[in-house]
Amino acid sequence: MKEKNFHYHYMPLVQSQRGMKVTMNVNINKLIALNELLTLSSRRKHKIVLNPYEDYGNEEKIDEENSDVVLDKTEWKIPDKIRMVVDALIKNNQLSNEDKILAIFDELCKTYIYDDNVLSYIQKVDGEDYDLPDWYGREIDPDWQKNREKHNRRVCYEVSRYLAQALGELFEDNNEFASCIFWDKGRTHYFVGLAGDDYKLTLDLDDFDNIKDLTRIKTGLTIEGINILDDQEGKFKRALDHFNENRNKYAIKKIEDEIEEEDPNENKDEAKIVSLKKSDDIIFLENALEILTKKFNIDSQGLFEYIKEIVDIKIGPEARKKVWKKLEGKYSEETRYIRCLVLELENQTYIVDVDEKILRPFNEKELFDKNTNFIPFKKFSRDWGEYYDGT
Repeated sequence: MKEKNFHYHYMPLVQSQRGMKVTMNVNINKLIALNELLTLSSRRKHKIVLNPYEDYGNEEKIDEENSDVVLDKTEWKIPDKIRMVVDALIKNNQLSNEDKILAIFDELCKTYIYDDNVLSYIQKVDGEDYDLPDWYGREIDPDWQKNREKHNRRVCYEVSRYLAQALGELFEDNNEFASCIFWDKGRTHYFVGLAGDDYKLTLDLDDFDNIKDLTRIKTGLTIEGINILDDQEGKFKRALDHFNENRNKYAIKKIEDEIEEEDPNENKDEAKIVSLKKSDDIIFLENALEILTKKFNIDSQGLFEYIKEIVDIKIGPEARKKVWKKLEGKYSEETRYIRCLVLELENQTYIVDVDEKILRPFNEKELFDKNTNFIPFKKFSRDWGEYYDGT
């Protein structure tokens, strides 16, 4: 988009979630410059997404068909549990801006988990491009919002709005910053952009290419979903490095460290007898499941990603494949599907049932039993008419 299509600053009066009129600074040019950096870095073009319930001026209308800047389909709101954190950070004069950004990111990662049921609706369009029904988190109604309040599962559309709105309010009186959501339409993915005078970032709580930070932070791993596109003085990098200090980057190393820290008074002789009946890989995976569930209380989606990465590194990706597990709801619109892992280890088949949080022997005939809840991964996708109500 050409810069002349927008005024340098829009400063409309809007109703904030704190119930008072505030003047919002939205520096469109900063966001366009950030998007240009992102395009070069990712080699993919993105849309800049703005809150539809703010006034961006009447002089220039956003042409959503031909513009790199579009209005979101849903109002950006901050949940009450995050609202308390944001309000406290706004009043805090001791923390730096960088530490406040990281504090919000950290709190969101600790509070929410990824709703992998959404993946059962994904349809491949072409190459790396995919599609999803808009009603799954992007264009939602009051019933969906009410149902989502019953649990902490969220998709990228939802957590990105929380983060973008939180950053917008944190810096609403600071002309140094401008925040937005970026939309990778081909990958049906939202994440957040923040353009400051000293640095430019993207912030992605459920990054495609790693164990999601929604899981990583809960187990004390490093943040990997913040991409620093420009930081000439290293200001944000220093803050991020400090946050990541003493955190492990690799899931498998984290589990190894946790195993080493186990109770030294454990009955080693008994453990040795048990270990004679199992391979080292099986024992390691069982220990990982126990640590992730009992110490960190990781959800089924987090277990899937954690164990998948461990298997890929320790054994090799050829040893595993994905299967769906159906979780029946009280009503059909409450039914969900999650992913589990089938492993081939030493000529025996096992399943990591992340719903039951166990590793057990598995007979693939279960996939074809009429009463089974397991479904071959490539033989299943949900019709978009099979509505899920967000419960």
